[in-house]
Amino acid sequence: MATRDLEDFRTGVSSPEALQEACLFDRVIRPNVDSEYGRRHGFSSIQSIREYRERVPIVRYADIEPEIERTARGEASVLVTEPVRRFFQTSGSSATPKTIPVTSSFIGDKSRAFGLYWGMLFERHPDAHSGKVVGNFSDSGGSYTLPSGREVSSEGSYWSKVGAATQKRGKSPLPKFIGAIADSSARYYTVARILAEENVSLFMALNPSTILLLFRKMNEHRDALIRDVERGGLSPEFPVSDEVRAHVSASYAGNPARASELRALLDRDGELFARNVWSGLRLVVSWRSPMQRPYLQLLEPHLGAVPQRDYILMASEGIIAIPHVDHRSGGLLATPIHFYEFVREHKADLPQPETLLAHELEVGKNYVVLLSTSAGLYRYNIGDLLHVSGMEGRTPIVEFLYRAGATSSITGEKLTEDQVVEAVTALSARLGLALEGFTLLPAKQGFPRYLLLVEFAARPGAETLSALPRALDAELEQRNIEYGAKRHSERLEAPEVWVIEPGGYAAIRERRIAEGANDAQIKPVRLTRNAEFADQFRVVECFHAH
Repeated sequence: MATRDLEDFRTGVSSPEALQEACLFDRVIRPNVDSEYGRRHGFSSIQSIREYRERVPIVRYADIEPEIERTARGEASVLVTEPVRRFFQTSGSSATPKTIPVTSSFIGDKSRAFGLYWGMLFERHPDAHSGKVVGNFSDSGGSYTLPSGREVSSEGSYWSKVGAATQKRGKSPLPKFIGAIADSSARYYTVARILAEENVSLFMALNPSTILLLFRKMNEHRDALIRDVERGGLSPEFPVSDEVRAHVSASYAGNPARASELRALLDRDGELFARNVWSGLRLVVSWRSPMQRPYLQLLEPHLGAVPQRDYILMASEGIIAIPHVDHRSGGLLATPIHFYEFVREHKADLPQPETLLAHELEVGKNYVVLLSTSAGLYRYNIGDLLHVSGMEGRTPIVEFLYRAGATSSITGEKLTEDQVVEAVTALSARLGLALEGFTLLPAKQGFPRYLLLVEFAARPGAETLSALPRALDAELEQRNIEYGAKRHSERLEAPEVWVIEPGGYAAIRERRIAEGANDAQIKPVRLTRNAEFADQFRVVECFHAH
């Protein structure tokens, strides 16, 4: 079945209209004719995509929240005819987490997308599961049960329970209780300790910062790591449960030969690089969107020539794209999985804008995506802005840019998150900067201007630091003509660069994890309109444009 799906997907890139029409009628409209929502909007007499768009309004979460709440209370056939089995709770990248209904058909749709993704990936990299396959190693969070008996959890928690797609191709050496270690530093060290004696052929984590942090913890505690490998067990300095300690002691009782190998690598290179520690590493999978580029750049010394592939572009609400090429952000629109419509970027704020279909998109343009799924989301504005980077046949290749609304406009300049990422990435490359993290935000006081909070992995020289504000100003102006106009008309002052104390971004991450966030889903904030954001850091130096 997986092979047939893969063949159909590849063949279908030349005729996305046919796949999308079949998906709309077979998976969205006809099964839900007798639902309350279907009756309200005349699903039974819809005969074309045009009629569907005419009768069914574009909605956001707030528009259908009452129907979702009724479903959560146990009412049947509100949004869909099929029983709602459970709910996925979003990671809360917006202000409030959303509760998304989940049906068996919807799980089947996502499973088909996973099959397409991993099928293409292992077809290209058959040796990627020759060793151990290491998937997400963080705790995906718990769940709770509604009075109606339906369970609510993160999507990650659900797939972790039923067996994530990444684990089906190879046995992970990490028991589930490893991901539940509460102390983040202890968890990452324990993972590194276990994997140091394993032949890892594939690393997979949604967020590349998760992989980077693992490699950094491996080096931060490299002396303890090599000592533990040599003697066996787990160093007592790390707070872990008796279960974890007993597992490591029993499974890794001492390996002097491996310790000697690691010590030789450290003596030769001065650091434990992942590509050398795991010489059988054949592939790394993680998000590769523009927002992740700083982390991907910091991973380069560890990975060298190891192939990397973007993970499926998806959300709790549905699948969007299936990456099919290494070292590229985004992938083919998942035309057999859901029905998609697109709104031109400049019309995204209209209440009921005109929409385009998959085959009508233009390369180089940006669009907000609307989903229609088998779980009761109809013409649903997910809030993601996509960039069309190419076409394969007549099917668009799309990448995630940012959440629609991830913008800042002090005086009409409308800076976007991808513009900020591009600007900082460009000046970092030009000036040779190594960054742990950065965020652009409006100044809280004084004449309107932007502040760039920056944490360095390696502190640059005084001359470079002094040049940063002017360089940032130029890069932003190059990418946003309105920003340039506001600067030249003196409606915006030049930006400032505020250097924060080392460990600032890691501390925020730790705090969010302690508050219950899933660390695999913590997204970097590169642009915020919240002027209070800087208050959570200790600023050690400020630099102004001269």
